[in-house]
Amino acid sequence: MVVRTEQARIKICHNLSEIVNKFHFAPLDEGLNGKPMHKNVVLMALSYILDRNHLLVGEPGWGKTTGAKIVCSKMSGLPYDIYDAVEIRGNPQKYEEKVVGRPDYGRLNKGEEAVVWQGTFGVDAIIVDEGNRLPYDTQDVLLQGIDTGRWNYLNHSMFAGKKPAFMTVNERTGYHQNGLLPALKDRFDIFTEEGFWTTMVVSDFAAAKAAVQAELCDAEFTMKALGALAKDYASYEKALTRRPVNGHLTCEEKTAIQEEIRSLSLTERDNDGAFFLQAFMAEINYSGQYGFKRSSDPLSPDTHDKNYAGVHVKHSFSPRSAMAVEDYARALAWLLQEKPSIDHVRFVLPHVFGHKAEFSDDYKNAHGGDARKTNETLHLAKTLVEDVAARYVSSIQPMKNFISRLQKTDLTDRELREKKVMLSDGTPVSLKPEDHDHPLMKDFVTQAVEGDRKAFYEVE
Repeated sequence: MVVRTEQARIKICHNLSEIVNKFHFAPLDEGLNGKPMHKNVVLMALSYILDRNHLLVGEPGWGKTTGAKIVCSKMSGLPYDIYDAVEIRGNPQKYEEKVVGRPDYGRLNKGEEAVVWQGTFGVDAIIVDEGNRLPYDTQDVLLQGIDTGRWNYLNHSMFAGKKPAFMTVNERTGYHQNGLLPALKDRFDIFTEEGFWTTMVVSDFAAAKAAVQAELCDAEFTMKALGALAKDYASYEKALTRRPVNGHLTCEEKTAIQEEIRSLSLTERDNDGAFFLQAFMAEINYSGQYGFKRSSDPLSPDTHDKNYAGVHVKHSFSPRSAMAVEDYARALAWLLQEKPSIDHVRFVLPHVFGHKAEFSDDYKNAHGGDARKTNETLHLAKTLVEDVAARYVSSIQPMKNFISRLQKTDLTDRELREKKVMLSDGTPVSLKPEDHDHPLMKDFVTQAVEGDRKAFYEVE
């Protein structure tokens, strides 16, 4: 069966419009390339499409969990109330049995070990409310499940498939909040902030709640599904095959969209999108003193070049984050019907990196008092990305011919001997890393000079 992804894209746009006009009010941002968008809702929809994990932060009561369940309901076709019924609610006493499964005591009495699985991972997306209140043991269980789609209990294992996960975290610290394990936070690919932006919709909140109840909820469906779950898991899965909410993406459409997004290239339009991502990664991860960024190493202008982004954050920029930036940039370009470029990378990068960065006190002191419309973390991340962008324009873009020369051809023996490359216009450029200032240029030159060196055990 041939799936027409353009029709699916139109369906997604229709769902986004319906969500923000009827069910979940969200600020309209300036968007990208002259195309305004409700950024938070768009990024949630992209997380659903990509099967990636999304962290929602903000003050209590501003619709973080509600928004996630509305987006998942419209995109999957499953009622809002089934997501509400099986969501994981953060609680300091919520241990593994409440999240994954429990022993089947009836069969246990017969000498058989069996598991009664929870219904959380039977639906199309995992919703976790106030995840920072969960005990660390339970967060460890979530870490593996949302990362791989495999859930383990006793000697049994269930592979539910990789699904998108949405977790909410309240900005305000309060009673029994443990915070998120660093490893679990790293599994969340992107974050957005929900909060107040206008008084103009105050009279519409009740109507939106009523619309969700009338159009996205299905009490009979939910009761039957949960009744089937009480019987056995196979019956529960069968009950979930019907999709009563109109306008949802089919499994075939979602798969086709994912394949089309993966086929897009950050270098199809030009190399700036890929080079900028590399420049950001190089700045964050480079340390002249320690080689690369480790959160355990001291962080100061004496150990990290004070002119580059790495001195301002305590954590490195991992391959997981780099892959997330590429995926979200391509997905956003696909939704906007554009070719992926540096614009899309810059747009998503603060949301991918900000919640993992842990900014230095000096950077907070320098920019924490800035006028801003977002929380401090997102503001600092955006500021850092723009700092890197300015250096990219002045340091990397002028060197693109040199970079292209390094990437496309092997260096000659003479060039390696003299430690310089002659460009097509006759300009000589050094092949000594110490002659280049930007960490990305140091990296390019180092790797080019190493050339075809191989370990003694590599086989041709």
